[in-house]
Amino acid sequence: MISTSRNSGFTLVELITAMGVTAVLSALMLGLASQLLSIWRRETGVLSTRAQADLVFEQLSRDLEALVMRRDGNVWFAATVQPSPQIGRGDSTMSDAEWEGRVKPGNELPGTPGSSLSLEPTSGSLADMRFGQAGVWLRFFSIVPDTQTSMSNLSAPRAVAYQLVRRRVTASASARGRATAPFRYTLYRSSARPMSPSWPDENSTFAVGYDLFSAASNPHYNRGDSSVIDHVGNIRAPRRYEQILGNNVIDFGVRCWGRDSTGRWSPLFPAPSISRSGTLGLGFAATTRDGLHREYAIPPSSGTSTPLSAEAIRYGFPEQVDIFIRILTEEGAQKIEAFETGRIVSPFGEGTDAEAWWRIALQHSHVFVHTVRVQAQPF
Repeated sequence: MISTSRNSGFTLVELITAMGVTAVLSALMLGLASQLLSIWRRETGVLSTRAQADLVFEQLSRDLEALVMRRDGNVWFAATVQPSPQIGRGDSTMSDAEWEGRVKPGNELPGTPGSSLSLEPTSGSLADMRFGQAGVWLRFFSIVPDTQTSMSNLSAPRAVAYQLVRRRVTASASARGRATAPFRYTLYRSSARPMSPSWPDENSTFAVGYDLFSAASNPHYNRGDSSVIDHVGNIRAPRRYEQILGNNVIDFGVRCWGRDSTGRWSPLFPAPSISRSGTLGLGFAATTRDGLHREYAIPPSSGTSTPLSAEAIRYGFPEQVDIFIRILTEEGAQKIEAFETGRIVSPFGEGTDAEAWWRIALQHSHVFVHTVRVQAQPF
């Protein structure tokens, strides 16, 4: 009896076909996974920045709804586009702050590629506005809820401020940022205690007085002193850790509205049609010092800043405040930091550093806008 056997296996053609099908399926799966990862990162970025914005809006809304103003000639509410370029530690002069290198671009004239100043965008949308290299320095007097723990926490008017600072990340309140620590753009909310259990005291709102543009010889709210968390110097120089309100905030600003003599809504800040020069419409003060009936309210110089000219300030009392905030995703914050420190070059080829900075920022950030109606409490 003769038996025959046949070896079973794949032919070369079958093997090549199987490898091709596997490669196609692998490519499809890899593309799908990459797409899902991209969607996950995008949605995570939206959620994280939205959470940051909600926290800022909640705090700012509480402060603005408890706003205190009087028509007595003092400045009770002020908004200033901070000078550019910020030098060294910037206007805040706070520890770990630094504005050197390929940082956020300066306040070049509107229309200049890469400019961080656009107070009158052609779209007319607040979402397209840019409030300068260091954003708006906002400060006013508000009645913060009473915690009844000490004299410094009474429910009485106190100075409150919001400002943007570029600084190194610190591990704790008492530690300075290490030289290798990354830089981040951070929004601060600082406040001065309403009064002090001891007297005399030059570091409480009551002792200093209710005028944000106090005399240059005694600047009070414009001096850089954050040695104690609730001193009046916190209004200009917040404590580097305890007073952080939002992380990865690269732009912050407000738009203030009032009613004209006909009862129509009119923009008070930024001033209409005059901010295109890059020098006008950069300050706002709620005061009766309008330059006609009383002297101008010119803020004293402090740190690296210089006083605004009288013509660079608008006057009035706001009845509505639009709040603007632009926040980087964590991925965006890492890319901006890597670009600023030179670890990566412009990912877009040609163009200036300023243009490249804003392209990265626009790709990896989200804008949020919130409106608060102001009903100032008399004091």
